[in-house]
Amino acid sequence: MKCKLALILIIMFITLSIPSFAVDNGYARIVYNVRGLQDYDLHWNDRFPPGSTVMIYVEADGVNHRREAAVDYIFIIKDPNNNIVDLASYSNRYHDYRVNDFLTYSRQVPTSWEDGVYTAEIHIFDLLNDSIMDKYYDDVTDAYLNGSSKPDIPLMSRQNILNLTETERQRQLINLTETFYIDRYASKYPIDRFRIENIRLDQINVAPEESVHVSATVVNTFYEKGSTSMSLLLDGNLIDETSVELEGSSSRQVAFEVSSEVIGNHTLEIVPTGSNTIGINLNTAFEVSEKKEVKLPTTFDFKDMQIDSFSVEPNKKVAISVTVQNIGKDGTQPVELYINDALEQRKDVYLNFSETKDITFNVTKTELGAYRAVIGGTNLSKLFFVESATITPTATVTPVKEKKPQFNYVLALSIFVIFMYLLRTYLKRKLK
Repeated sequence: MKCKLALILIIMFITLSIPSFAVDNGYARIVYNVRGLQDYDLHWNDRFPPGSTVMIYVEADGVNHRREAAVDYIFIIKDPNNNIVDLASYSNRYHDYRVNDFLTYSRQVPTSWEDGVYTAEIHIFDLLNDSIMDKYYDDVTDAYLNGSSKPDIPLMSRQNILNLTETERQRQLINLTETFYIDRYASKYPIDRFRIENIRLDQINVAPEESVHVSATVVNTFYEKGSTSMSLLLDGNLIDETSVELEGSSSRQVAFEVSSEVIGNHTLEIVPTGSNTIGINLNTAFEVSEKKEVKLPTTFDFKDMQIDSFSVEPNKKVAISVTVQNIGKDGTQPVELYINDALEQRKDVYLNFSETKDITFNVTKTELGAYRAVIGGTNLSKLFFVESATITPTATVTPVKEKKPQFNYVLALSIFVIFMYLLRTYLKRKLK
């Protein structure tokens, strides 16, 4: 019981120290690819021919209420004549620390949709609020103290939200509008179909004639396969050129290698040469010097830490992963996992320049309690709990023994039967 009370106090301390909000912001974007929260590619002109796919990324901010989120999304698509041509409803439910939630609406354009401007009306319902969760936490605590079952999270209904006052409804509901175009000729004029962006160098200080590796990202924002080309300029002079073919709605890295024997600073620029191609931030510089002490070292960028279980039983495995990208020179760096401030595991990871990899640690704990996992040298952390499983008592069934008639009852019954037989015989004779 003491262990359970301590666990409750730990949970309440952690959750009460995290500010909770009602839904306070939201937005929608026309996209062609979504990788995750705030990680998407905008569609290049918001025009879609029949047979293509319309995708709308929608985000709701501030929907976490003490590690609980419950968000509903309603999409109403209207054609140029204000007729409803599509309806969709989605629900997201999770128990996590994420403050922001997102969802992607996807619809293949039917051939029956006419050309023109289409409107997407998007309604985001936050089905929780602070007062609901305050009462819920009181009920959870009482349930543990009384030994009763944990109550379910009390969600608001969408109808109840619509019945609130205007001021109250604004804290639980966001209405968004986004427009896009249906155009049967959209594939005939792809403007800015390709993007070339994010030029990077593996080192910025080299010796004479030492190679510098240059990379950039090429994105095909269209849904059909295509190709583009580009040139690499060193100090304004063309030194290399290449072309690349990409599947629809995809991206890839292109790489160059450059060197110079001239001491001093040098500029590099990638220039798009393919049709319907734009370039973004494609200028950079490096230095050639006799001294090579100053270099861009192997540098890992850590992001997107994940944990597969919030609560596990003793001796059960917990998988903790983190995404690592090398933004420096090719090389090896340690990736360390700390649990409750003690080094739990260490992995030496080799990555090439600009390479990304998911690193996973498998952790098993035997003692009950709360455990905070931290990636060394970062502010990335996650919490998990080791709790004993609830044991359902097995009912013991006592077999019922069959009661046998006692001998006296059997004897009395036999005498009664004989008596009735003799009486019947006597009466028959007398009547004759």
